[in-house]
Amino acid sequence: MIFKRPIVVCLLVCFLLPNLLSAQDLDSEEVRQAIERGVQLLRQRQRQDGRWDLSGADELCGSTSLVVLALVSSGVPRNDPTITRAMKFLRENSGKRAGRNYSLSLQTMAFCVVSPDQDKALIRENVRLLEENQVKGNSPNSGGWHYTGGGGGGSDLSNSQFSILALYEAERVGVAAKKETWQLALDYWDRTQNEDGSWGYTPQGAKGSDSGTGSMTCAGLASLIVTSGVLGQGGAATRGETILCFQKPDARIADKIDRGTAWLARNFSVSQNPRSGSWLYYYLYSLERVGRMTNGRFIGDHDWYRQGTDRLLRARDSIDGRWQDQYGIDVATAFALLFLSKGRRPVLMSKIHFGDDDTWNVHPNDVNNLTDFAEKNWKLDLTWQIIPVDRATTDDLLQSPVLYFSGSRSPLPSNDRARAELADKLRGYLDQGGFIIAEAQPNDRGDFHDGFRELIELVLPEPGYGLQLLEESHPIWMAEFPIEPEQMRPIEGINFGCRTSVVYIPRYTEGARLRPSLSCLWELAQIFDRGTKYPDSVQRQIDAGLGIGLNILAYATNREVKFKDQQAESITKRLNAAENRRGRIFLGLLEHSGGANAAPHAIPNLLQWSALHLGLPVDIRVDRVEPASPELLSYPIVFVHGRSAFQWTDTQRAQLKQYIENGGFLFGSAICSSKPFADSLKAEMKRMFSDRPFETITPADPLWSEEYGGFRIRTLQLRLPEQAPGKRMVVAERPVVPELQGIRFGDRLAVVFSPHDVSCALEKADTLECKGYSQESAMQLAVNVLLYALEHRHSSQSR
Repeated sequence: MIFKRPIVVCLLVCFLLPNLLSAQDLDSEEVRQAIERGVQLLRQRQRQDGRWDLSGADELCGSTSLVVLALVSSGVPRNDPTITRAMKFLRENSGKRAGRNYSLSLQTMAFCVVSPDQDKALIRENVRLLEENQVKGNSPNSGGWHYTGGGGGGSDLSNSQFSILALYEAERVGVAAKKETWQLALDYWDRTQNEDGSWGYTPQGAKGSDSGTGSMTCAGLASLIVTSGVLGQGGAATRGETILCFQKPDARIADKIDRGTAWLARNFSVSQNPRSGSWLYYYLYSLERVGRMTNGRFIGDHDWYRQGTDRLLRARDSIDGRWQDQYGIDVATAFALLFLSKGRRPVLMSKIHFGDDDTWNVHPNDVNNLTDFAEKNWKLDLTWQIIPVDRATTDDLLQSPVLYFSGSRSPLPSNDRARAELADKLRGYLDQGGFIIAEAQPNDRGDFHDGFRELIELVLPEPGYGLQLLEESHPIWMAEFPIEPEQMRPIEGINFGCRTSVVYIPRYTEGARLRPSLSCLWELAQIFDRGTKYPDSVQRQIDAGLGIGLNILAYATNREVKFKDQQAESITKRLNAAENRRGRIFLGLLEHSGGANAAPHAIPNLLQWSALHLGLPVDIRVDRVEPASPELLSYPIVFVHGRSAFQWTDTQRAQLKQYIENGGFLFGSAICSSKPFADSLKAEMKRMFSDRPFETITPADPLWSEEYGGFRIRTLQLRLPEQAPGKRMVVAERPVVPELQGIRFGDRLAVVFSPHDVSCALEKADTLECKGYSQESAMQLAVNVLLYALEHRHSSQSR
């Protein structure tokens, strides 16, 4: 998402959410197939000269441009022959030959999206024509557009919307319209809003003006957000070389967007165009834009993307996958594909709304601009969301790989029950692989700082999970961009699971000078190149702020994000799939102080795979077992993994020694190939079995064969994080002879240990810093060890 918007847009989306109700889950494969079939249909319907559905000589390029936008948005490469033929047709009919303003606008958007460098001159000419066609003078139509130039026929909000979108896309590729053009347009959309917050097809006050409809209200909202974003003041500014944070946006424009979104929420529908009844697919195309621009998963209490997608999946033709309405097949199908493909863009991060004021959002464009920066660097289409944390469930939070807390007030709720509920849902989010960034604003007097620390203590109450300063060697300083030493700032983190999963950025004071927050620097980032430049000292700070932000996001996501319809399956549901343990093999996870549960889903994932693919009667729930407990003896296999040094007590060693000597089996893995953990485990085994040292399990051992129903293993893929000078951090995979160590009792291996990571790979946490086996290799190794252990256990137990 790349549009700037005033602060009240964010507030409105949040306050309109009475509940974050779980919408009907989408079948991501069905969505993908619907898009694929729609693309295939449009490919087949392209004419020999490269165009689609000629609707009239005066709209020569409109349909073709719209289809091109839909195909590229749906994943068709820009150099695909279908796109190449279409672009040749558009270039041959550019400028005044394109047709009226609809066609001219859509053609401009196609040039900007497909080939901005090649077609820069054509984009510049089209922008000139659009500016020339804008209605001027003192009338209700001033600042808008109609089918033709000059404004003799008045203006309409549909032509005006497409003209705004075209000018915006041109801005993005460096072809700027005049400030006067944008100001006239902003005044137009400001003036044409109806009292109830809606917009109609023709301006309020003009002859034949209309009452509001859903499609035109979406057009009004999108256009007001775009025009105010290009012209408006954000939440930060500069005065010479001084950075000014906490600037106030235009509250009046924000209120208009607020009222327009409220109207849309009250009249929400995906089965018809509200207050119109026609032009459904055009309306859904506009609705997607509003949902994406306001960065809310919900409009009111409606999950706009999931409800709209469900409607489109049911409305398509069952034979060839087309959509069709009064616009015909090509245009309706293009509108549907634009909704499905653009609306499902992966969510990069969510900004957390907490508290009852706006201190959580003093820089309303910070996350927006950082997401835009990630889009450009990763060459991905991304979006972000705002989530009111008090109304969100853990599953709602899991829609985003990263949560961002920021402010000057404490994020802790006022009462104990609400605090416990928030801590519980955040713990569930971290347990299932989530990542939290928190930042105190420079005006924080300690409320946010102290409150966030207290919150994290509630979320992670176990010993060893306090915030610690990140070392200079941490990947966050180099994952994407190396950060100049003078631009670095204190960042604290908590290692949880297979990586650092919580990052906290406190206020930063350099000498007597208070430095701007990352949020403030992100807010200052310039999306539009309008010829204005910051002083070098300011720009260096902004570049470093964006670099640190993108480094954190690269580390948190490994640059891999999921589409909206690819919802993460609830781990809680998966672990509770087995109602009881009768007749099942159940396994234990040994407790210790070195991060015993750092990869909580590793073994359940292994067991689930074994149940599904091998038919093993295992219970995928794993008990955490105290080594000194008598219950230890009832488990046929126990696992131990961690990432820090630890020691067991004499009592624990005695019980564990008895367990292993009596036929039990221990399988260990050093999380992220942690040497401190590996050394600790080996030392503990030596204390218990001084006469039985670890030995290397050679390639000739049957454990590496298919003898027990597993895999024939000769080499495995080892993931190795690499940092080349001046380059971003990457992970290389290399084939290696697998390395396992074990302790034998007679001909039986009773202890098997992998010094290379298996657990995080089974956890499916491919982080930038974790050295260890790949997911496939780890699964093969672990399956062979599991099958070996089940075959050789002396005291197998099951319930």
